[in-house]
Amino acid sequence: KIGQYFSQLDNLITLHQRECNQLKELKKTMLKKMFPRDGSNIPEVRFAGFTDDWEQRKLGELLEKYEDPVETPHDGYERLGIRSHAKGTFHSFVESGEELNSARMHRVAANKFILNITFAWEHAVAITDKNDEGKLVSHRFPQFSFDKCLKSNFFKYLILDEKFRKHLELSSPGGAGRNRVLKISDMLEYKIYLPSIDEQTEIGQYFSHLDNLITLHQRELEILKNLKKTCLKRMFI
Repeated sequence: KIGQYFSQLDNLITLHQRECNQLKELKKTMLKKMFPRDGSNIPEVRFAGFTDDWEQRKLGELLEKYEDPVETPHDGYERLGIRSHAKGTFHSFVESGEELNSARMHRVAANKFILNITFAWEHAVAITDKNDEGKLVSHRFPQFSFDKCLKSNFFKYLILDEKFRKHLELSSPGGAGRNRVLKISDMLEYKIYLPSIDEQTEIGQYFSHLDNLITLHQRELEILKNLKKTCLKRMFI
């Protein structure tokens, strides 16, 4: 009975791990096929009903600097950080007495393009959401609002492109680490291909659905692994 129980757990763990890996590989493949490559103005794979060429635009035409300055709190506050390799945001609490030596900080808004100019060369970029709203950042974390012809949930996946990471690296002159600071003006020269709003919406929803499935399998995987670990301790003397 004990052996069968753990064999069943192992089978479930293997199943969710396989599903998770397959979904990640599918996302990686579709990120290449659903955005134009090698100078083309149309992608290899499209949803039915979309045939128009994508339009080339500079980021500077599509993004506008957003600022919401506030006085630096001295009784503790929630700070937002950005993970490298375009892996999203994280939050940490800054205790009283540990705040930045700066009179002013900036409040984060949802649905903005945000980056860390010190580590942009390492692809420290993200799109903020409701969970990020109200967190504080320094001036080294500029935010940008989107033009009405650019959907944030489309841009969220467009910025995963290796070409964009390379552009951020080239736009960050200097030595290694903190000596490499992004020149915003150079970043805004980056050119992207843009489809209609309807096609952007479809693409964004498709990849969001994939992300939700990946998260679901990762969560189930973590639960099963913890369950196995716990039961291995409790089912043997």
